[in-house]
Amino acid sequence: MPSATMMIEQTAEEASLGARAASRIRLEQMFRSHHELIWRTLRRLGLSPDLAADTTQQAYLIAAERLGDIRFGSERAFLFSTAIGLARTNFRRSQRCQLESDMDVHIDPGARSEQLTNHCSAVELMDRVFAKTDADLVTVFVLFELEGLSAPEISELIDIPVGTVASRLRRARATFRAAARRMELAYAGQAR
Repeated sequence: MPSATMMIEQTAEEASLGARAASRIRLEQMFRSHHELIWRTLRRLGLSPDLAADTTQQAYLIAAERLGDIRFGSERAFLFSTAIGLARTNFRRSQRCQLESDMDVHIDPGARSEQLTNHCSAVELMDRVFAKTDADLVTVFVLFELEGLSAPEISELIDIPVGTVASRLRRARATFRAAARRMELAYAGQAR
C-alpha cells in the first residue's frame, strides 16, 4: 500500500503534468490565432520577411517563458506589445549599420518593369516618410490603415486609451499627407 507521502508526490506530479499540458495548449492556440497577423504587422512596420519571422518567433519564446504572467484574454495584446518592442529594438540596431537601400525589395520575376519601378518607389516613399515619423504614430497607422484593426483593438493591443489611438492616427495621417504633398511638389518642380 502506498504511503501518504508517495500519494501526495504522485498527485503533485500529475498536477504539474496537467499544468504543462494546459500551457502548451494555450501557447499553441496563441500561435494559431495571432502568428500571421503579428508577422504581417512587423513586415508593414518595415522589417524584412526573415527578420519579421525571427522577431515573431522571439515574441512567442518570450510569451512561453512568461505564460503564467499573461492574463487570459490578453494574449494578443501581450504578443503585439512584445513584438513591437522587439521591432523597435531591431530598428535602432539597424540604424547603426550601413545597409543597402534595396535589401528589402524582392523582385517578382513575372512582374513588368513598370510595376517593379512603381512598387520600389512606393516602398521607398513609405520608408522615407516612416523613418522621419514617431514610431508610436507609425505603429497606430500601420495597425489601422494597413492591418484594418479598429481603434479599440489597437488600444487593447498596445495598451493605450482609445482616444490616444485616435489622436495618434490623426497625427500620423497628417504627417503622411504633408510628406506626400512635399514630395509631390518637389517632383512637379523637377519635371519642369
